[in-house]
Amino acid sequence: MIVKHIPARPAGRNATIERARHARNLVDYLRQPEKQSAEKDYQVAYMLREGLGDTKGERLFHIGARNFVSTDIAGQRAEMIAIAQMASRSPNPIDHWLLSWREGELPMPAEIDETVAMFVEHLGVGNQPCIYACHGDTDNRHVHLALNRYDPLSERMIEINDGFTREAAHQAIALVVDRFGWQSEADARYHVVNGRLVMAASAAARQKAGRKPLSPKAMSFENRTGYRSAQRIVQEDAVPRIKAAQSWNDLHATLAEVGIRYDIVGTNGVTLTVGDERVKASGIDRGITRTQVEKRLGPFEPRGEAIHEAWRNPHSDRLAEAFRADEYRAQCERWRRQQKIRREQRSLPAGLAQEEGEQAQPAAGEIQPPLTRPPPDLESWYYARREGAFAKRWRHRFEVEELPHFSGVAQGKSGLPTAIDGYHGYPCSDGTRYARGPDEPTAFLDRGPKIGVVIQNDEAMLAALRLAALKFDGKISVNGDKQFRERTFEIAQRHGLGHVLADADLAAKWRALQPKATSQGPTRSTIVPNSDSQMGENGSREIEGLGEPAIGSKLQSNTSGNSSPPNVPVSAAALEVAGSAIDPVSAPQSEPVDDLSRARALALPREQQALRQSWKRAFAKLSEMGRLPVCDEAGRWSISTEGLSLDERRALSARGQDAETQKRFAEMNANHPKPEISAAESSRITKQSVLELGRIVSAGKYVDPTHAQQDVLASARLSNGRGKSDEDLPERRGGGKER
Repeated sequence: MIVKHIPARPAGRNATIERARHARNLVDYLRQPEKQSAEKDYQVAYMLREGLGDTKGERLFHIGARNFVSTDIAGQRAEMIAIAQMASRSPNPIDHWLLSWREGELPMPAEIDETVAMFVEHLGVGNQPCIYACHGDTDNRHVHLALNRYDPLSERMIEINDGFTREAAHQAIALVVDRFGWQSEADARYHVVNGRLVMAASAAARQKAGRKPLSPKAMSFENRTGYRSAQRIVQEDAVPRIKAAQSWNDLHATLAEVGIRYDIVGTNGVTLTVGDERVKASGIDRGITRTQVEKRLGPFEPRGEAIHEAWRNPHSDRLAEAFRADEYRAQCERWRRQQKIRREQRSLPAGLAQEEGEQAQPAAGEIQPPLTRPPPDLESWYYARREGAFAKRWRHRFEVEELPHFSGVAQGKSGLPTAIDGYHGYPCSDGTRYARGPDEPTAFLDRGPKIGVVIQNDEAMLAALRLAALKFDGKISVNGDKQFRERTFEIAQRHGLGHVLADADLAAKWRALQPKATSQGPTRSTIVPNSDSQMGENGSREIEGLGEPAIGSKLQSNTSGNSSPPNVPVSAAALEVAGSAIDPVSAPQSEPVDDLSRARALALPREQQALRQSWKRAFAKLSEMGRLPVCDEAGRWSISTEGLSLDERRALSARGQDAETQKRFAEMNANHPKPEISAAESSRITKQSVLELGRIVSAGKYVDPTHAQQDVLASARLSNGRGKSDEDLPERRGGGKER
């Protein structure tokens, strides 16, 4: 929740008339925000300039008043005007305050009335007449408060907090936020601790150092985009460098290292330029103004020509918890460029505009994402991308805890899966996010030493656990609350992954559940890390001792809905991990062991048995679908695997089954009945054969008379193929009649 004191429109020469006019126009705007007026234009322009949102379409949600004799709004409006005219020595006795809630906070009328009462009473003007109205739609609500500070009884203006008006307003907002449990701003000046107002540590540090808080415009920019505002960049990057500089040349050089310029504007003003934005030094910190800096470094010296500011990487300015904010920013940039091009084309003549439009079209084969108007802010973009979990984390980014995650020590090995258990990996600036598809919500996130779990269901947690087991060599630490740790243990135990949990309590719990060596234990799947795998001839990884690749190189690509995303190849490790689970019902029970190599050796017969069953199911499905293999120039058979499961595709590409698979492909092709040739087709082939034979003989070439008609056609390699009629056949170069 924020508070803002809105200045009145500039007054004319006649102060009495202007006081009454301001009171009347302001009250009318509060009563009818949808009505067009000069006052509304001024308020809309001011709120847009300050980054408080677009209020052109606002409507009246609730209206109220305090300390009036009249009970209807018309009488209260007349009283407000009359009291304002009595303040003959004040140019404008009416204060205009704005109290705005965060998006999604929807106060009810009773809460609005109590909020206004708490606000004016803390300011010490609880007995003064005021009219307030709540404007906005169902997503963003704000209260305009018209407060008359002239007291007719004492015939004087009431001073708020000895002139420190905004200080009292920030204190009142802290009390209101604590009362209703609403969300405070990131740089809130005050907090309520045990019922007492306490200045925030950041605000106290700013006050001691002479720094000023971020403006509402800067805070609105950060909340909307997920990136640091220019004001915050100057505060955090420029102010320490300016105060530590030993000379003007040192000041310019150190600022250039972070892409910031220090320039003199006018007689005594100073602006700091960050990219395309300029920030006034006086609005950031009194210690970096020209007067204060010249006291330390002497008269101002401009920056030398040899100093060039460095290019600022925009991604380095991204705020914490602003997940995928770079994608949202890129979408906004593309939209702005498109709108700029359209505006320029509309201003050109018709013919020239068409030519410019053709030049602006993307090149052939270039993939351009569809351009649609992006959402107004990052939080709305999250909801549009079905990333509700990250939308909530961004809204409460100053209070959220770290995502529950699996951690370990990565060995820096390559070949980690880009797809696992149906979740595909999509690289982003935050690492690699795994989801069911490019437009599906993120299930878990690989951030190097941590794999954060976003969607906490059994499928996502199991896939994340298997990925962590591969990445961290089977030694995983579980980080999260008690419920997350217990659920992880249950999933790991159910799927035979309890041995990879490295936490002392979870490891002890797993060992306690293991039966004695003489008893039969539950089946446990084997996770094969990269260090225990070897590379096959086709570049795929093999399970040690099994002698089969995880994926074949000769199978045609799968185009089903479960295919990998564009430009992200399916890794062999992904298929290996995804297919490592053995069904405990069909698989034979084995003796539980603690040694990983021994477990692999015991699991080998089960893996081979499961592989053979998947191989048989694959050929049964291919036979039902009537699909035939294709032979390439090297004599190897391949077939489309669309419609087959992951285990069936893996079985077809296994090296141990390669010879039998190729033999089976050849049998499928040989046993397929050849289509009978009709009489008309036979006549056409005969006629083409005779014509081609005549061409060959006339060219002086020898032709074996025992060759069949089909052999003559095949040896000729007609350029127009068998499908063309004899009228389309090319004429003989030597001329004359056909033989």
